Formats: sequence, C-alpha cells, structure tokens
Amino acid sequence: MTQATRATPARATRAQASRPRNAARRAELVAVASRLFRERGYHGVGMRAIAEAADIQAASLYHHFASKEELLLESIYVVDRDLVVDQLPILEGEGTYRERLERLVRGHVGHIGANRDAWWVAGRELRALSPGKLDEVQVYRRRYQHALGDFLTAGTAAGEFACEDPRLSALAVLDMINGPNEWWEPGGRLAIDELAARYAALALRLVGGDAPPRQARKRRSSVR
Repeated sequence: MTQATRATPARATRAQASRPRNAARRAELVAVASRLFRERGYHGVGMRAIAEAADIQAASLYHHFASKEELLLESIYVVDRDLVVDQLPILEGEGTYRERLERLVRGHVGHIGANRDAWWVAGRELRALSPGKLDEVQVYRRRYQHALGDFLTAGTAAGEFACEDPRLSALAVLDMINGPNEWWEPGGRLAIDELAARYAALALRLVGGDAPPRQARKRRSSVR
C-alpha cells in the first residue's frame, strides 16, 4: 500500500467533516440572498451586494454559487423542493387520513412562518428563472399537487373524506394553505402555530373530513 493510498481515509474524513459546514454556510448565504431579493427585488440585487450583506468577499460567494440565478434557484428550492421532500412522507406515514392531512397542513403553514423570505421569493420571482430552471421547480410543485390529489382520492375511498373531485380539492387546499404567505406577519393576531392549527381544521372541513367517517366505498366489479 502506498503512502498516498494510506492517506486517502484521512482525506476522506476531512472532506466528510467539511460537508455539513459547507451546507450550513450555503444555507446562510441563501437566507441572506432571499432577504435581499425580498427587500429589493431579484433584479435590484447584485452578487456584490449579497457578498457585502453576508460579510464575505465576492470571490468567496462565487466559490459557493456560480451565479445569482443559482442563488435564486436555491432560495426558491427552500419552498419548492425542501418542503415537498419533507412533506410527502407524511401522506404515506402512520395515522388515519385525517390525522395525516392535519399534520401536512400544520407543517406547510409552519414552514411559511419559518421561511418567510424564501416564500416571498418563490411567489414573486419565479419567472426570473431561465426556462430550464423553471421546469425543474415546476416538477416539484406538480409532484406535491398530484400526491395530495391521490391522497384525497384514497381518503375518500376509505370513507374519511367526501371529495367529489379530489384533484380540484387538492388545488383548493393548496391555494388555501399557501395564503398566509401573502399576509401573515410575526406579532400579529395569531402566532404561526395557532394559525397552522386553524388552517388544519379548515382543510379538513373543505374535504369533508370534519364529519363522522362514512362507510368505505366498495369497488364495483366490472360486468360485461
């Protein structure tokens, strides 16, 4: 075994240790960029301004992100990738359909409260992305929408929901729980946790999940 080969595990260990630090630093820079995009608009902010706000050299910022569009994409991904990845397992997890929908809505609204700048950017600066990057974002949005539609279909078949059109109901639920992004502010009448609980109750009512469970629908056998 050569000296270079023996040194490989040590180098690998150092590289692995640096990954969480790099990820944390990237997240910090994305948060700074999100705040500036919200305050000044995407086109009103340059990489130098982001670097100054993050108290680093512009060259160091380019070490983490190749362009301002990459920063914009990562800011939008806080909502349209990370949220989706975290939320979708809830729909396939434990509990009744009602309990899972409640957890999904609470998590969704809570995410808005914890990531207000990123939500603002995802809602208003999406069209600043190039067509290819926009398509990448839309894949996650459609996945979330379709998964919720499938979930409401299954919950209706199980007798826990009453959705005549589960796909439309999924869109209605998403429209509703995205709403706090437009108006919720810290220090307002409702704390984000209370708001999330109330929205969960409203979502259940919207899909007919606030009524006593009905008998599960029986599948009709095909008769020729």
